[in-house]
Amino acid sequence: MKTLKQLFGLLTLLLIVSSCEKKEEPISPLDNAGTIIETYGSSGKILGTPAGGVPIEEAAISFASVELDFKVALKSGSPDNVTKYEIVKSFNDGPEVSVAETTTLPFSVSYSTINEFIAGLGIAVGNIRIGDVFRFKVRAYKTDGAIYVYGSTVSSFAIIVNCSSDLAGDYDVTATRDDGSSWNHGIETIVEVSPGYYKTVTTGGWAAGTIAPDQGFNFQDTCNTLTVPDQGLSQGYYSNAVTGLEGGEVLANGDLVINYEIEFSAGNRQYTNTYVKQ
Repeated sequence: MKTLKQLFGLLTLLLIVSSCEKKEEPISPLDNAGTIIETYGSSGKILGTPAGGVPIEEAAISFASVELDFKVALKSGSPDNVTKYEIVKSFNDGPEVSVAETTTLPFSVSYSTINEFIAGLGIAVGNIRIGDVFRFKVRAYKTDGAIYVYGSTVSSFAIIVNCSSDLAGDYDVTATRDDGSSWNHGIETIVEVSPGYYKTVTTGGWAAGTIAPDQGFNFQDTCNTLTVPDQGLSQGYYSNAVTGLEGGEVLANGDLVINYEIEFSAGNRQYTNTYVKQ
């Protein structure tokens, strides 16, 4: 049974994997005639509202937005030694089941209902919980009978079941440091990077554009609990680590509270950012 802390760890790991702009892996590192595929451009989401009155890891979900557009294309190499490609899927890294087959690329698979996601997996809609993961991979069948799997690392595509989230927009932002120092950054626009995953404009007390081209940090909304995955300061422009702290949340009035820590050689400092919805 998942706890919220476990869910946040899973979300962070999968966001790191799925945020790679291009996902590719050779059929065989030792086969110069091997092919390389890419799933660049794939997208998907499974969003809903968990039932109230029970722990989130036990709550059934009313699904609000469900979609998949899994795209597979040949990036390089010759497909002459490949007889077919097979797309497979799994639930929470369980047994893989076949989704579709093709002898040519590009190829895509699209879903628009939760029933399409669970088809063939032996699970019921009522058993899906926040934090569950549907993962898609590609198998290549070669003329010599060998089967290779694209997706053992970064080339798989995962969709995390999450709460519906709509936090993109304009906010009046104030950053407060643990020594009481405070900075009002004025109106900033939070943008949605992927479902439930957002980016701010500033980090800490620095005004926008003063220390780097992009000074925002990323944060995750999981059922109104806001967490900051480990990342580099100013989108990695600096090596200073930015790590999340507990207590971040979406308030009842739509305002946001996000807690995090920035690493400094003289000692780490903790910050609380408040975002007042405009």
